[in-house]
Amino acid sequence: MGAIRQMSAADGHRFSIYRADPVGAPRGGVVLLQEIYGVNTHLRGLADLLADEGYAVIVPALFDRAEKGAELDYSAAGAEHGCRLRDAIGWDAPLLDIEAARAALAPLGKVAVVGESYGATLAWRAASKLPFAAAVCGSPGNLAEFLAETPNCPVLAHFGAEDAKTPPPLRASAASLPGVAAFDYAAGHAFTCPHRPGFDAAATRQAEVRTLEFLVRELG
Repeated sequence: MGAIRQMSAADGHRFSIYRADPVGAPRGGVVLLQEIYGVNTHLRGLADLLADEGYAVIVPALFDRAEKGAELDYSAAGAEHGCRLRDAIGWDAPLLDIEAARAALAPLGKVAVVGESYGATLAWRAASKLPFAAAVCGSPGNLAEFLAETPNCPVLAHFGAEDAKTPPPLRASAASLPGVAAFDYAAGHAFTCPHRPGFDAAATRQAEVRTLEFLVRELG
């Protein structure tokens, strides 16, 4: 089990993180990025699972810039609340928090950034602007806005073939970029989250296997 801690970004902003560490020496680090619902039980559970795989994990509370401790329900109201917080923060300020988390893990080895939905779009941006060793992007819902920001590290992208937010031309464009390995699944948006209506267990298992293999390959 991990623990809640505090961290500072380069601009002086103080924010919460959830940190989970493996037993023994870590094989690398992972900055795990939240969905639109904040750092909730689901995200903390994923961090613990990655720690069990041997990685030191930090989940930054990105919404702390607008509302401290935001942990939202998987509902329409929760999504609307999260979108308001996302819009209040903008797309650049979270990169400061993500970089602070990366820098904290860097002494342990190579560091990857992993995100789903909102977090996946930020992971894509982080891969293009910050010195990560690798990135995993699951259902990046706002990818169209940032596709021109070409990643500087290997990227594994998971797309739901039925996700209206990432239509076929967009997925094809992302897959054509150097260093991007993209996979389509017979599922919709954010299909790996068991708390969302589009959850697909079979596709999730396949994506998880590919993610863990990718992390081993890129981080060691």
